[in-house]
Order: sequence, then structure tokens, then C-alpha cells
Amino acid sequence: MKLKLFILLNLAFCAIAAATVKPASIFTDHMVLQQQSKVAIWGWAKPSTKVKISTSWNKENYSVIADQNGKWKIKVATPAAGGPYDIEFNDGEKLILTDILIGEVWFCGGQSNMEMPMKGFKSQPGCLPKI
Repeated sequence: MKLKLFILLNLAFCAIAAATVKPASIFTDHMVLQQQSKVAIWGWAKPSTKVKISTSWNKENYSVIADQNGKWKIKVATPAAGGPYDIEFNDGEKLILTDILIGEVWFCGGQSNMEMPMKGFKSQPGCLPKI
């Protein structure tokens, strides 16, 4: 009897945990989002659930409905560089990401030229402008 109750409670807990909205792992506290653009944010929720997203930089409210697999994706507008800001996700339970900065986001690939410093090598200009 106790084993059946234990299993039932565990299943109930798992169902509750699965219902919580979950952004993709790249969306976390302390992240940086590209300024002045439409940034895609995606994640998972319970299938066919409405996910509400609000951003503290413009107090804008967005909403999207998760598909039959629980996946959702939406684009949010970002301001000029600044912060820190918050993003709130709500599918019935709230999740708040904090300390979000807005600015320039650059991704660098592992090419052979990645070892070149910003100032460039001797007799080879780099990326920084001459002043």
C-alpha cells in the first residue's frame, strides 16, 4: 500500500514538474541579448498551453501557444543597449530570468584567424580603427 502511494505521489510530482514552462538552455539569468532587433526565444511547455512572456525593458506582453509536442517560439523586440532587465514566462506557473543585459552579441568561430588580436599582428591591420 505504501509503495503504491509513493509511486502515485512521484507520478503526480513529475506531471506537475513537466507542466512548467522551460526556455531553451541558452536563455538564463545574466545573459546578453542583441540590441535593437527581434530576438527569437523558444522553449517547451505542456502541449497546447498558452505561454505568456513579458519583458521589463518595454513592459510588452507577448503570448504563444505550445504545439502538440510542447514546443514554442516567439520573437521579442529589444531596445538599445542597457540593463539589467527581466523576462517573465508564465504558463500558469511563473519563471523569471533576471539580470539580462542588452547589447552587442558576437559569435566567433574556431577558424585559424581567431588567434589574431583585435589590434592585429605586426604589419597587419586588425579590427580596431586607427585614432
